[in-house]
This record gives sequence, C-alpha cells and structure tokens, in this order.
Amino acid sequence: MDIPLRLLIIEDSDRDVALEVRALKAAGYQVTYAVAETAAEMKAALLKQAFDIVISDHDLPQFDAPGALSVLKESGLDIPFIIVSGAIGEETAVALLKAGAHDYVMKDRLVRFVPAVQRELREAESRREHKQAEKALKESENKYRLLADNVNDVIFVLDMNLNYTYISPSVKILRGYEPEEVLKQPSTETLTPSSMDLAMRTLSETMELEKSGRRDISISQTLQLEMIRKDRTTVWTEVKFSFIRGENQQMVGILGVTRDITERKRADEHLKETLESLKKAVNTTIQVMVSAVETRDPYTAGHQLRSANLAYAIATEMGLQQEKIDGIHMAGSIHDIGKLSVPSEILSKPTKLTNIEFSLIKEHSQKGYEMLKDVESPWPLAEIVYQHHERMDGSGYPRNLKGDDILMEARIMAVADVVEAMASHRPYRPGLGIDMALEEIGKNRETLYDNAVADACLRLFREKGYQLEKT
Repeated sequence: MDIPLRLLIIEDSDRDVALEVRALKAAGYQVTYAVAETAAEMKAALLKQAFDIVISDHDLPQFDAPGALSVLKESGLDIPFIIVSGAIGEETAVALLKAGAHDYVMKDRLVRFVPAVQRELREAESRREHKQAEKALKESENKYRLLADNVNDVIFVLDMNLNYTYISPSVKILRGYEPEEVLKQPSTETLTPSSMDLAMRTLSETMELEKSGRRDISISQTLQLEMIRKDRTTVWTEVKFSFIRGENQQMVGILGVTRDITERKRADEHLKETLESLKKAVNTTIQVMVSAVETRDPYTAGHQLRSANLAYAIATEMGLQQEKIDGIHMAGSIHDIGKLSVPSEILSKPTKLTNIEFSLIKEHSQKGYEMLKDVESPWPLAEIVYQHHERMDGSGYPRNLKGDDILMEARIMAVADVVEAMASHRPYRPGLGIDMALEEIGKNRETLYDNAVADACLRLFREKGYQLEKT
C-alpha cells in the first residue's frame, strides 16, 4: 500500500523534479508535490499546505538553498530539508548542514536520494513524538500545578531522566529546601543510599513489566523512603508515584506525591517495643505456669515442651508465618495448663483410669481456656488450648468442633500432642514408640487429623530425621 508523502521541491528543472518524484513512487510512496523557484513562491506554498519534506537544488536563477533554509526557518516549521545538487564543494555542504540542512545528495548519485528521504522522515517522526511527549508533560504539570501549590503533601514531577521538572512549595516544610533549589538538585541526592536502592530497584522492575506488556498502566506504586533534609537530618516519607503518559500511552514522566510519615514510623516502633515487652511478660508468665504443671505431674514432665517443639517444627514445615509459628510454640508449652485443676492422684495414677476420672482429665482443655482467656497476648493462646483435643470429624472434645471451625494452630497442636503422648511413657503404660504414633497419624489423616498437618509431621520424621527430645 502506498505511503502518502507531501513534497515541496525547490527546483527549476522539470526533468530533475520528475526524476525525484519517480524515484520516491518506485519506493512505495504516494507522492503529491508543489514546486517553487523563488522565495515568494516557497513562502506561499508553506502557507497554503503542509509538507513532509523539502527537497532543494543548491542554485536557481532567482533563489538558492541558503535562501530556502532562511525561508523555512522564518516559517517556524520543523520540516526535514535535503539538498539535491549537481556539484557543491565539501566546505559549502558543511556550511549548509550547519545552517540547518539535514542532508545533501549529489544529482549524479540519486541512488542515495530515497534512503536519505526515508531516514529524514523517520527522524522527523521521532522529533515530533519527542515534542508531543514534552507537550504532554507540560500540560500535565500545568494541570496539577494549581492543586499542588496549595496542599501539605509534596507533589513532584520527574522527566524520564529522573530530573525534577516541578516540585510543590510544601517541600520547604518537608525538606527545608526552596522549590527552586530542588529543581537544580539531582533526584539521586534526595534519598539515603538504602532508600535510593529501593526506589531504583522498584522503578527498574516496573519498567521491565512495562516493556513486557504485563503491567496494568493504571497501577501506581507506594514506597516508604527516607529523605535527606537540607540540614542533613532525615525524614521518613511515603511516596506514591505513577507514570505520566502521552500519545499512544508512551511514558513521558513520573508524577508523585510525598507525605511525611515520621510520626507514624515512631508510633510503629513504639508499638513494636510494646509488643516485644508484652511477649516477654507473657513468656515469663508461661514459664511459671509450665513449672507449676510439671511440679504437680512429674510423669508428664517435658511433655508440654516436647509437644511445643514438635508443633513448632510442623508449623515451620508447613510454611506458616513466623508470628503464627511463635504463637503455636507458646501455646504448646502450656497446652495442659488446665491439669492444675485435676487432683494430682489422678494425674499420677499408675493404673487404668475410671470413666469418672477420665472425664475429670478431659475437663483440662476448658479449665485451661478459663485460666488463659483474660491473659493479654498477641496470640490466641486460650483458644488453642481450648481446641487442642478437637478432631476434624467432630469426634473430639470439649465442644465437638469439626473442620474449619478448628483453628489451624489447634490442628497442629493436636497432632503434636498425640505423637508425643503415644511415643512417651505414661504412669499407666510404657511408651508405645514413635512408629506406632506415626501410624496413628497416617491412618487417621482426613478423619481425625488435618491432612496438611499430618503430612508435614510424617515428612519431618520419615524424610527429615526429626526426633523427639529426651528428658
């Protein structure tokens, strides 16, 4: 399909005009053209219609290439200008290129003519796209300037070379700089080294997604970055940025909003310190409870700790979050706290328990819940203790919970408790051994025990060499 091409030819030879037009038509262009032999004719032609390229002879009876370049420059139009001449010296050619000509072709070497035209058309298109991008960026800046000049958050615009093109006046409050100072400052001096690494890494990843076409162009990014103030102190900020786009959705700049979050960071740090302090206090309380249980029930000394350690290993094997794993370990270390309410003679009875005695032992889950329910803790310790004898099919106690009604932490605790209890010695029977304990877990996965928990437990012992600690 022919490509439309509009020519303005500065030439007094009909033959040369015909040769140039024919060459371009042969290259696939649908050529329309106007011919001018004087400055007046060239000015009239430029006013009358738009042209894609100007082709000019060097010397005409009433006109020449330098004059044509002057007319084009006066018009303010950005149109490629190629000189096609019979013979010009090298110095003349260089002077014409410095004056604004884009290329020159000797008439006796017209084989270069079409490639020169094609190259200049491509470069002209590239210049137009660049100007459109600059225009789009300028329009975006103007659009947001009035708003940005009157908000507390700092609004900024970067070009694609990461140079500031706009910064709102509120930067004076945030960083101590006047806006004019920031516009002269490289963006690389805005952030601390670690925050700059994060920002550049995020930008690079976003650009890669952009190139691959896998990124939603409407999505923005939010980062917490540490900025450098004029007095060399730092301030923590939250920066939300997105791309400014021109025609064809091409990226032409970056629009961002910066907010001071120093107080929020301080509050977060204080919260972390408070949480750590709470964890230490809970841990101390738990250790006292563990000692109390094991003092009253010497035969199960170590059972809680071994169960807790196994539950911790299972949760880790399952890939749970560390915060949840820590809570499971803590709950495991006191999961039998309710046995403080059971008479010690029943706990240490060397013979089989009666139904009444066993019913008293079964109450330890609920008793443990009642002891722990008002304890402030970052973990659901009371509920884990309450549910660690529940079973997936609803056959457990004390509430006959089933399936998803049972906390994942309690499902893990249930498996760890059974394995340790079966493998270890009890007053009324010797230990049954780890093989029998694992057989129980494997045989009743899906019915009594959670599938994922049971599988993780079996992998630990059979594939990864896990062993219960000896007391």
